[in-house]
Amino acid sequence: MKDFLTPLEGIKQVEAPPFLLPRIQQRIQNEMGTRFSMKTTYAIAASFVVLFALNIFILVTNQPARVEENDIAKAFYLMPNNNLYE
Repeated sequence: MKDFLTPLEGIKQVEAPPFLLPRIQQRIQNEMGTRFSMKTTYAIAASFVVLFALNIFILVTNQPARVEENDIAKAFYLMPNNNLYE
């Protein structure tokens, strides 16, 4: 096991450049500044809920009307069945 770990003894700690931490902190501050307020978030969520409810309402109420074969035959003054002796 010691032979396996001997190459790891040559690893040295890397020193970060002095300008790296301020750049990371600045990037975090920039990301935090672009967030929405809670009022805007609630308004967007409410609009999605209203749109979803409206879509469901439209889908439920606009079911295509079922047209029976007899209704089509009556509309064109055709016989609804093939019975000639009725």
